[in-house]
Amino acid sequence: MRKKGTAVQDRLAKLEQTAPLSSLLGWLNFSDGRPDSRWQKQLNDAYALLAEHGESAPWQSLLDALTAGLYELHATAPAFRDVRQAERALALTTKVLPAYRAHHADLLAHLDDRDLFTPFFLVRVFETVLVLGVSTEDDERAVAGIVSRLNDFVGYRPIAVLETRPQGEPYDHERHRPVPLYIRGAGTAFGRYQELTSTALAILKETDPGLLAEAQFDPDILDEFALDLRAYDHGHPVNRRPNYIFGEWDPHHIDNQGRYRRYVVRKIALDALLDRVEQPGPLDRGERLWEAAAALAGTVLMASGVSGAGPSAHDSTTTLGVLLPRIAQYRDAFYEQLLAQRGGAHAERLRQEQASMRQPFGGARRHLNSYLARHRAAQLQQRYLALIYAQMGYPEASLEEARRIPAVSVRMLSEVVNRLTSGQLEAEHGELKRAAARLAEVEDHLRRGVSCGAFADPWNLLGFQALFPLSPAREDSVRDQRLDELVQVVEQIFNLYSRLSSEAAAAGDEALAGSLAEGMDRLAAWWDPFATVEVSEVRHVHGGEAAASARHVAAALSGWRQRGEAAADLAFWRDQIDSFSSSKSFYLVVDALLRKGDFRASLALLASWLGRAEQVPLEDGAYSFHGLALRWLLALTQPAETEGASLPPTPERAGLVVKFFDYLEANAEEYWEVPDLDLEELEGDEEEEQDDLYGAAYDEMTFQDSTDDAEGAISDGGEPTDEFDLEHEGERLDGRLRFLMTLARLWQVAARFLAATETQDSPLSEWLRTAREKRRLMLTLLDAVHDQSLPEPTGDYDSLVE
Repeated sequence: MRKKGTAVQDRLAKLEQTAPLSSLLGWLNFSDGRPDSRWQKQLNDAYALLAEHGESAPWQSLLDALTAGLYELHATAPAFRDVRQAERALALTTKVLPAYRAHHADLLAHLDDRDLFTPFFLVRVFETVLVLGVSTEDDERAVAGIVSRLNDFVGYRPIAVLETRPQGEPYDHERHRPVPLYIRGAGTAFGRYQELTSTALAILKETDPGLLAEAQFDPDILDEFALDLRAYDHGHPVNRRPNYIFGEWDPHHIDNQGRYRRYVVRKIALDALLDRVEQPGPLDRGERLWEAAAALAGTVLMASGVSGAGPSAHDSTTTLGVLLPRIAQYRDAFYEQLLAQRGGAHAERLRQEQASMRQPFGGARRHLNSYLARHRAAQLQQRYLALIYAQMGYPEASLEEARRIPAVSVRMLSEVVNRLTSGQLEAEHGELKRAAARLAEVEDHLRRGVSCGAFADPWNLLGFQALFPLSPAREDSVRDQRLDELVQVVEQIFNLYSRLSSEAAAAGDEALAGSLAEGMDRLAAWWDPFATVEVSEVRHVHGGEAAASARHVAAALSGWRQRGEAAADLAFWRDQIDSFSSSKSFYLVVDALLRKGDFRASLALLASWLGRAEQVPLEDGAYSFHGLALRWLLALTQPAETEGASLPPTPERAGLVVKFFDYLEANAEEYWEVPDLDLEELEGDEEEEQDDLYGAAYDEMTFQDSTDDAEGAISDGGEPTDEFDLEHEGERLDGRLRFLMTLARLWQVAARFLAATETQDSPLSEWLRTAREKRRLMLTLLDAVHDQSLPEPTGDYDSLVE
């Protein structure tokens, strides 16, 4: 046992007056960890005493005082001759607190220790230590088990149940321990929220039992009222779940009668309510505190009605549209009853406020909504700025903006985008090894982000078809935009891998190219089971295909290098073309050739890509024929005196420009022509296909709808509609028109260059005639599109607005 110092002696003297050390340490030394409300209250009082006497870290001061007190009791009290259990409990708790912080280094990075290590949090740590930790001598294992047991809350979090998913549980770092603000029998915890919490719970205790039953909130079974300390993320789709911001019953704290026993409130809601209480003003602080508590009680009832008092409260037939009117009705009744119970000048002021603001407790409730709206606007603005700076290559500015937002999703996404941008810039300057090191950092942040909930769970892509369920009812699902962001990030990682792999192969760095190929395989093995290719309306990113494509490109560039990187080695590239089966393959090779200044070989490959447009799309995300063709022409036609440029003589360049457009016309086939709007042919094809499939089976048969119930019409009275023909034509027209737009831009660049050179047999006049003819046909197409009738929207006005 250690000896105690003077400062600790002073603490012991203070504590003895509030909470006898023999009682605090006796429970630690002799208990099996079962909660004791008397001991919980004593620890809370001891913590409060230290905090009120200016201790900057009252939790640590309390641990020090308990350790010193144990030494004293061991020496003086016969009952404490064997203090091994208490000594081990204190030692483990000292290790558990930093381990808990380390476990949540991402999720709870925005919090100070004082926010986390509150008196009732220490209570739950001690209880868990006694249940799990004192029986084993392996400290590391014991601490890990205690932290895992403490992390018991994730809140409303739909889990996609799939055969291919290894476990149907949230990730380890998503769960955390909400800080108890109230424990049955022990009262409310010392701290900033104590007054607000105790007043709100007292109001709920006195509320009409019938109204409480309708709201599915029973104060008599509330074992714990806890605080969700996670930074609130306004970009999460769960915000579309009504009243989520005000908290929920914890679905994992349930008794043997199927009743939830712990309610968890969001920190942002309490901060918003206290903001009005703590602001200086003419209104009495006590009145403002009571109004804030009334608003808190009202929001708790609203949120309780959504989550329900138990797992059987709502089934899949109970939609949010059914719940919300009920909740609004009992919310209004609650505020009216509460106001009727209030008397005196305060009640008169509240009635005047209700008349002017047209709602009871309008001051507190409006301040709450205004605070939340400002918080949301600031968060979205800061997030946008952080990502813009990251994409522009200003990591310091990006992180500065991200740090202003506590939400872990913004911080982690900014970190990932910053490193991807830095990797691209380093690749641009030939720093391939530094860029490759960025990939390891990016993947680390990506997986940490998924593990702590900063990024969407990728299993939801397949499990929920990229939707987010807001309730058990299937129709209450919304698009999860975070999944689109995740897919985009993963695609960018594969793109950087591919680029570095091709440039390493072109540079002859086989070791780096091999290392990158292995890394790409590992990433693909992690990503591909999430099956984005099986989900419609989500960009398909297949890691295995990306890795195979990168290998083909690297092998081709390595072979080209071994042949001496000969310019215009068309025979070599002609033999390689058959292995290029994707837009990425063509893009990466042409990109490498352009960096080497090989205009002839890159021209041949561009022409070959265009000739295979039906098999290899001209555009696939970042890999675009259009941008590459424009880059080829701009590089060739830049001024000869440009620094770092190694260009052929001007006459040779002019000849290549003319040949470039000849190749385009020869290989573009139908892309060269302005398309027609051919709806009749499309309709005819569909009818012919249906006749071929079903006509023979139903010859001489007729069908009459005996129900005549317009099945297929939506519930608000809309009628079934025919398919819109332009939807079918849109994809075909888009690709054709995109090429013609690129052609026009290329003509503009080439015309300026050729006009400044003395070129015999200039094609400019012929290009001008062709362009004018294409313009005339484009106007005809535009008229044809304009003549198409748009289908009438189904449903009435009310059904089309939220």
